[in-house]
Order: sequence, then C-alpha cells, then structure tokens
Amino acid sequence: MISAIHTALSGLAAFGKQIEVVAHNIANLNTDGFKKSRTESVELTHGGVLPVMKKDDSSGPTVLRDTGSNPLLVELSNVDLGEETVQQIVAQRGFEANLQTLRTGDALLGSVLDIKK
Repeated sequence: MISAIHTALSGLAAFGKQIEVVAHNIANLNTDGFKKSRTESVELTHGGVLPVMKKDDSSGPTVLRDTGSNPLLVELSNVDLGEETVQQIVAQRGFEANLQTLRTGDALLGSVLDIKK
C-alpha cells in the first residue's frame, strides 16, 4: 500500500513537471528561435517514474521580416499551440488520476489503521 502511494506521488511530480514544461512552451510561443521542450516519464526500478526533460531542436518556420532597408530572414518558434493544448490535457488528466490513486491509498491506509485499533 505504501508503494502505491509512493508511485502515485512520483506520478504527480512527473505530470506536474509536464504541465510546467507545456506552460513554458506556450509562454514562449511568439519568441523568435525558441525551441520547445518535452517531458518523458522514465520508469524507476523501485517503482514510480522520473520526469526527464528533452529539448526539441527541430527548426521552426522561417519568415522574411522587413526591417526597412535590409530584409531579415528569421526563424520562428517551433511550438505548435494545438500540440501543446493536447499535451496540457493529457498532463492534467494524468495528474488527476494519480491524485485519485493517492486519495484511495490514503483512505485504505486509514481503514487499515482503524481496524487495527
């Protein structure tokens, strides 16, 4: 039962990190040359997951900016708002599922302690 609580807590941390990374990507959506990041959950040997952040170095679209006398070719951010929205929903649902697992484990542990009295 304690391992279920530990696993749920690590899941909460992993999905919390994913929400943080997605929010950072969305905040920099209009920053020229910004490269988005992703989180991957790596399984730990003793149970639970560890969030690992990786940068996506793919290039964003390039546009020609008119700066007056000399036009400038600028690379935009590689963040796709639609993709980030989906990632945010997935992270939110994963966070909610792990939170419910934690609540259930807590209730079970409380019941076991009540029975032991």
